[in-house]
Amino acid sequence: MLCMLLPALATGCSAPAHDDTLVTQSVPAPTAAEQNAVWKAAQNVLRAHQFRLDRVDRRAGVITTDPQTSQHAFELWRKDVATRYDFLEATLRTVRRSVRVTIAPRDGTDEITVEVHKEFYSTPERQFNSSIATMRMFGNELPRADTGERITDADSKWIDAGRDPAMERYLLDQIVARAHDAT
Repeated sequence: MLCMLLPALATGCSAPAHDDTLVTQSVPAPTAAEQNAVWKAAQNVLRAHQFRLDRVDRRAGVITTDPQTSQHAFELWRKDVATRYDFLEATLRTVRRSVRVTIAPRDGTDEITVEVHKEFYSTPERQFNSSIATMRMFGNELPRADTGERITDADSKWIDAGRDPAMERYLLDQIVARAHDAT
């Protein structure tokens, strides 16, 4: 029975197919009020998903967010991952995402493009020489496992993991739905 259950549980855990094409959608916005609704919808969706707005530049048609550490298994109130794979990945490793929304007016519509960039946190492995050392695991007190040298903040870095198309589509759908509801 267990042998039959394990494959069934593992089926949603494979990495989603990676598509590099940008997702874009047009929203009718011939009036200033409708254009304002699109801008408000984009900002409200990003805030609702716990992204902190970094830049809102209406002239350039750009909204960007600060990088935000993604939801893990103990943060059920958050919703900043789009798939089960991303949820499990963010639970097992430190992942952060940042968003760039571009809104370009074109012939009575607003063309909305969403880009979500994902990064992984990388830090050297630490040398554990006693059970009490686990209490100091996240500090800089334990030496590196490979060289035995002291770990500094410069040894840790964020590694670019590319775009997150599933989250891009999810956020875009949310923005378009809120813009339609507002008009």
